[in-house]
Amino acid sequence: MKYELLYIIPATKTDEEVLKVKDEVTALITKYGEECLRDESLGKKKLAYPIEGVRYGHYVLVCFAAEPDQILAFDEEMRHSNDVLRHMITTAIAGAEKLKVELVEYEAPDTMQKRRPPTKKADAPRKKEMTEEEAIAKTENASVTDEQLEKKLDEILESDIDKA
Repeated sequence: MKYELLYIIPATKTDEEVLKVKDEVTALITKYGEECLRDESLGKKKLAYPIEGVRYGHYVLVCFAAEPDQILAFDEEMRHSNDVLRHMITTAIAGAEKLKVELVEYEAPDTMQKRRPPTKKADAPRKKEMTEEEAIAKTENASVTDEQLEKKLDEILESDIDKA
């Protein structure tokens, strides 16, 4: 079965020490697994939070084949390594050894930014835009003859006089 291992080496180590740790992890993989299909350094990135006082780490991705019963022993040995800050082993998807992997730098959310109260415009539902055909139909239906207008005005004036 194929597995992926992502582990973080503290950035306090020099490049030579990082290579040495990578060789040690590869040796562990060959000890517990069959073969190492991919060993790729993803670069030095800032951690989301400090681990053991370390803020940056070298990320390394390894894809390897191993028997499922060997993974627990391998995981236990990785856990006891002082040179690895964190590691994670997952089952690999098909073709994982050929996929391009890119890590994105972590950006902490700006919690100090003031939140603006919603404006009335944002709260109000948006009006449906009228199509050109609907606008023409509305103006045609809205046209009133002079006779209809005078009749309506007379009705309004008579109702006002009756009320007084």
